[in-house]
Amino acid sequence: MNGKRRWRLLAGAAIALGLWLPVAGRGMAAATDGDLETLEIEVVRAEDIRDIRNLQRAYGYFADRGLWDDLADLFAADATANYPSGGFDGNASIRAMFVQNLGQGRQGLAEGRLYNHIILQPVVNLAADGATATGRWRVLGMLGRFGGSATWADSLYRFDYVKHEGRWKIRALTAYAGSGGGYEQGWAAPRPRPPGAADTSPVRFNLAHPADRPWIDPCEGDVSACVVPFPYPNPGTASPPAQVSAVIDSRVQVVGPARAVDLARRAQRLEDEQSVLNLQRSYGYFIDRGLWKDAADLFAPDGSREVGHAGVYIGRERIRQSLALARPQGLRAGELNDHLQLEPVISIAADGQSARGRILELAFVGGGGEPARLVQNIHENEYVRRSGAWMIKALHSYTVLATAYDKGWARSALPAPVASNVLRPDRPPTTVYGVYPEFFTPPFHFANPATGLPTRLAAAVSPPPQRRSDAVALREGAAQREPAGVARQIARVTDYNQIDNLLGAYGYYAEKWLWRELAALFTEDAVLTMDGVRHAGRGRIRRFLDTIGSEGPVRGVLDSQLMLQPVIHVAADGRTAKARSRLLHFTRDAAGRPMWGSSILESTLVNEDGIWKLSRLQVQRAWKVDYQRGWSAGQAASGQVLPSRRMLPFHYPHPVRRAFTTHGAP
Repeated sequence: MNGKRRWRLLAGAAIALGLWLPVAGRGMAAATDGDLETLEIEVVRAEDIRDIRNLQRAYGYFADRGLWDDLADLFAADATANYPSGGFDGNASIRAMFVQNLGQGRQGLAEGRLYNHIILQPVVNLAADGATATGRWRVLGMLGRFGGSATWADSLYRFDYVKHEGRWKIRALTAYAGSGGGYEQGWAAPRPRPPGAADTSPVRFNLAHPADRPWIDPCEGDVSACVVPFPYPNPGTASPPAQVSAVIDSRVQVVGPARAVDLARRAQRLEDEQSVLNLQRSYGYFIDRGLWKDAADLFAPDGSREVGHAGVYIGRERIRQSLALARPQGLRAGELNDHLQLEPVISIAADGQSARGRILELAFVGGGGEPARLVQNIHENEYVRRSGAWMIKALHSYTVLATAYDKGWARSALPAPVASNVLRPDRPPTTVYGVYPEFFTPPFHFANPATGLPTRLAAAVSPPPQRRSDAVALREGAAQREPAGVARQIARVTDYNQIDNLLGAYGYYAEKWLWRELAALFTEDAVLTMDGVRHAGRGRIRRFLDTIGSEGPVRGVLDSQLMLQPVIHVAADGRTAKARSRLLHFTRDAAGRPMWGSSILESTLVNEDGIWKLSRLQVQRAWKVDYQRGWSAGQAASGQVLPSRRMLPFHYPHPVRRAFTTHGAP
């Protein structure tokens, strides 16, 4: 047996049920070695999915800020990377490509450069042996230089991962061409390269570090007609593997009497991370609709909120008042205030009572008589658990980019918010920093996930101190928990991840009009309600989809569907779940004009023999506008929907108050 890892095999019957149910009435300390062997596999596999997602989101954060060495550290020694510029083999070559080709020999970005790679829409699957994994991700690029050019890019990536000495790394990356174009024209239809025509792509020539081999993307010829291969079976039809195992690092494994307590603690941490995710994403949904009191009540009573250079507001009422500076409760007619909560990396402290999180917030704001703007903020937040509920302790939102929508980031750079003269902050800004086109990297609270070391350019934030009384209480509480309860907890964590995969797959199937695959995500008696029109039964859902167009991608058609920001709640019995999510659309109409918009989805899911499926899906379009006109136009053109104050009710109670509001129903 390898001294650095041990393999465990879990019986197929247990994984099919998603539950491990040992004899009730025994505390964790009384669990048998066999019980703990089984439970440890479940815990490690759930941690692996969490770690892979964090690794991939770190890729986005490191690329955004030009942290090329940190980015290269995410790749295995023998990794391969297939980019538009060619194929690069081995970590050394990949590193040289990042530093020399992308960074022009330096770490960080030059003043005025924008290189956003926002990592979205994960479908991550762990191999049965627990040693490798695959991921399909979407990368939303916002690229360019102030005073130069500005470009959108929407691409699909396949990642293969390997676990080495307890840490996950990227073993292979393949980037596929997607939609995009210059900021002025948006995602206009690309011009396919004729068969046999010479390759004139500028990204493949005159490279400081040449590619090791050519890589011609099979989708480059015509993105609209190409379906990027799926590295996973349909989540609505694929049964769980009959047998699974996990790679367990014996160097850090807890053995003896403390093992049971350690597993209970780790299971609780995984569930806490998902609770904080739901909390943060709910913040975005409340801000979207101008629900200032609901947003303020997500904070601890002594919590604080700081945005840009506007100073710090302390306490729920002061936070509510600061939010209401923009307008009273609610939105103006025609106003858009979407605040997308993306790329979350959540870290629970050792005491289990506090946490930190890094969030990328992309905001579409304005309209209703105000100029339209695009804003990007990076949150480095603190959270605290009180009375069993997670709350925001300190929200620190660094404004890194703000631009007028009608000009874009090549021609417009707006300042960060400053202190109000109407409602003075309780404290001055914690940090004063340069906003785009100046270069600034908000500090990271987390280390490089592939090395465990702080990032090279940005100072890491110290983790919150552990309070001994909380740590002792956590250990004592874990010791009293039933093994079956911990197993159910891990099953819910796994269910959350599987539902997240299903929602991501929904967007990928829908955008290529793969109706057979999309319909398979629904139960036989499912109900789809689209903008108030009801379609009952899988057969009728399929017939409705066929009215949109024939099966499969259509040359020249763009219908990108970015599934984002899921808030997922799995029922205690693991048989049903509910989710709220956001769908961001990039489309072209029949005349080839670029359009974009957003919908809110509320879904009910059921577990059918270990497979999660949609039983109810309600879709409400929030806005759809011509890309050139944007959302600040006073009147909608044909086929457009200006931002509406209508609101799809929330399926869940307020995360802190734990009561339904007028905006949600049981």
